[in-house]
Amino acid sequence: MLGQINEWFYHDLAGIQDDPASPGFGKIIIKPAIVGDLSWVKASYDSISGKIISEWRRVGRTVTLHVIIPANTSGTIYVPTTDSTSVHETGKVASQSPGIQFLRMDGLYALYHVPSGEYQFDALLSVNASIK
Repeated sequence: MLGQINEWFYHDLAGIQDDPASPGFGKIIIKPAIVGDLSWVKASYDSISGKIISEWRRVGRTVTLHVIIPANTSGTIYVPTTDSTSVHETGKVASQSPGIQFLRMDGLYALYHVPSGEYQFDALLSVNASIK
């Protein structure tokens, strides 16, 4: 039973996932689930390439997502929002930050490709803030 709880926490709540196109965390997916009354989640995973960190915090309709992608890897970050124009990374419009590439909208997420590094995304949540 504990394995299922751990998987739910890391894979779903924190959103740390291995990209099936590149097994062994060569490419990383961060897709956090903003659910219920939870206001924050913080998790890390020690992969073969280094520590992966996913931390999110919700205050009102604003979500802040702090992510670390280890060296020699890349990531797809699912920022929970329905408004890609509201997404900022370290105070800049995310799509204008160096190295960050807006991929597309996917339901309640804006998807970004990032190289290894540390990122802090801020965005407005949709009116229905629970994302599963």
